[in-house]
Amino acid sequence: MSVSENITARACNKSELHEMIGLVDSVMREGSDQTFLTDYPLVYQEKNLENIFVIKVNDEIASVVPFLPREIVVDDCQFTAGIISPTATSPNHRRKGYAGKCVNACCEKMIKDGISLGILWTSTDNYRFYGHSNFQLIRSQDCFYTCKKADANLFANNGHSIVEYNPQSQQYIKDIQSMHEKEIVGVLRASQDYPSLFSLPKSKTLIALKDDKAVGYLMVSDSINKPGLVEAGGEKEAVETLINYALSELDDETTLQAYANLSPTVMGDLFEERLPNRKDITTATGMMVRINNASDFLNNIKSWLEQKNAGAVRRFSISITDTSEVVSFNFSEQGLELGSDCMDTNLTISQQELASIVFGPHPEYPVDTPEVLKDLFPLYFPIWQLDHS
Repeated sequence: MSVSENITARACNKSELHEMIGLVDSVMREGSDQTFLTDYPLVYQEKNLENIFVIKVNDEIASVVPFLPREIVVDDCQFTAGIISPTATSPNHRRKGYAGKCVNACCEKMIKDGISLGILWTSTDNYRFYGHSNFQLIRSQDCFYTCKKADANLFANNGHSIVEYNPQSQQYIKDIQSMHEKEIVGVLRASQDYPSLFSLPKSKTLIALKDDKAVGYLMVSDSINKPGLVEAGGEKEAVETLINYALSELDDETTLQAYANLSPTVMGDLFEERLPNRKDITTATGMMVRINNASDFLNNIKSWLEQKNAGAVRRFSISITDTSEVVSFNFSEQGLELGSDCMDTNLTISQQELASIVFGPHPEYPVDTPEVLKDLFPLYFPIWQLDHS
């Protein structure tokens, strides 16, 4: 047995926070003046330390993987997802399985805490690594539009006054929250999250005023991790004014990405109207999902499944090979009853195949959806760029 096999991951403690951030920054922020401590303020706060897993070797942190629990809302359904933040391993300790142990520890903690899904974004090089922990790459869940200064004239200045949100005074933060929550929200942000999210490094939030009332906002960022027109909300005419202003401020050579979801957003709708040929659903990072507990997750979206089923009467079950879970579906005129019985019609599916079916397969990882599931899935819920941890 190798020494590395005896080493286990555990939660980070407060006294290790500085060292842990130093490792993450040395791996992923080298040559930058940004730090993960402020780039992802919700992740590295003290109350989330129990969800940051580290491995120590010779009294130094060798590897770290954090996750942040977030509540997700889809129509009238609600469930919890654990969003994995970037994984970091010291160059002296790579290829020893430490990062994989930290990822698995995160997954085990999620299951213990009743967290239905694990979610992360990563580059092509890491798809196989996370696949070892049964994360599956799924279809693109968002898109962006590339824009530049010359595009400003495509968006009207509708005469709003524009001010910049001041993180110190936090004036307009409740207005921003109210405007955001009128969109299809996905991640349910707590009120106390907003000041941190709208104080990120190298970003500014523009506010459109009409009769001294905030009626639109637009976050513009020059950061490494969230560059571009990150998020907007409010009245369509106000957001249009803000886009016109933000693009007009660019120099002639600079290009920006304006982010949108697959569900309608006020900013996404504007860019689809004015720059439909610039829409791009391919990104440098892919979204991967792990269904930690299929029965719990499906129970959480039960009403959504009943709506998709549209009153059809049918019975079937799914056997998940990796976890030995069996989930039975009994659709009747009264609705859906979920259980654990193996039905006559039983589908044998792996944990990763189920993620592809439920959320939509990625072209590089095609999965044939069984006929009985085709009208129930895929499920989509937006995770805004600000909610990527």
